[in-house]
Amino acid sequence: MKHHLKITALRYATCSLLAGLLALFSPFGVSANEPQEQTTSPPTVRVAGIVLKWLRCDKEANYRRIEPLIRQAAAGGARIVCTTECFLDGYAIADKTIPLDRYRALGEPIPQGKYVREISGLARELGIYLVAGMLEADGEARYNTAALIGPGGKLLGKYHKQMLEHEAVRNTPGRQSPVFETPFGKVGIMICADRRFPDVVKRFCDQGADFLICPSSGMFGAKKNDSILQDRSRENRKYIVFVHPAEFLVTAPDGMIVQQTILGDKLVISPQQIGTDADSKRVFYFDLPLGSHTKTTTADR
Repeated sequence: MKHHLKITALRYATCSLLAGLLALFSPFGVSANEPQEQTTSPPTVRVAGIVLKWLRCDKEANYRRIEPLIRQAAAGGARIVCTTECFLDGYAIADKTIPLDRYRALGEPIPQGKYVREISGLARELGIYLVAGMLEADGEARYNTAALIGPGGKLLGKYHKQMLEHEAVRNTPGRQSPVFETPFGKVGIMICADRRFPDVVKRFCDQGADFLICPSSGMFGAKKNDSILQDRSRENRKYIVFVHPAEFLVTAPDGMIVQQTILGDKLVISPQQIGTDADSKRVFYFDLPLGSHTKTTTADR
């Protein structure tokens, strides 16, 4: 009997000691048996950027090259997919030796153009929002345009590049900074040189943009480009997704770079370079955090 009491007392003392240690080392003295507060990650939307070299003036080849990458992006869970600036015509405006009539013939009426209809059908088939860069033909005017196609295959809007610089000899500048409604918030789409002008970028945010996407074609990399996007993000407290033939970049509202990859140093390749090391291409993904602006309805019916 005495032996049994000694064992019981020893067990009691051991349990008391363990309980005391748990109480001492539990955060804020909370018992291990009490329910702990669960933390959850904020909702996100997966954005994909298609980093792909151009073939100058060859719309059929450029569309044929990008289609499998757009399909890959959708298969990878992307809900918003973005091409580079003027992916369809291969940013033909860069080469002023192209005869003017040939250049103008590269323009696509939106949404009636042959390849706009192809792009729209692809967005509908895959159920994605697709930002597609191209030369737009609108009567006599030619615009450097980013078209936003919804998952129903409808044109939700289009943006005309405002800051044309060398393009102004053949293209017409845009005058507006529209934003477009999606289930993930309002998106502002700027193009390349627009990013260098704080007032232009600010106008998207003044219109209510929750995040910005920037298809591009010009300067890239840490020395010439990245700090520009960092400044625009910091000034406006917005994420910016930058898609270029040689770079994928995402900057955060605090101005930090959260994702960046340089993919080769060429923007344009010849038909003979297809499939070679010069023809570096990849689908890049970024899970964009969403705030209280997140919608639960579908914007594209």
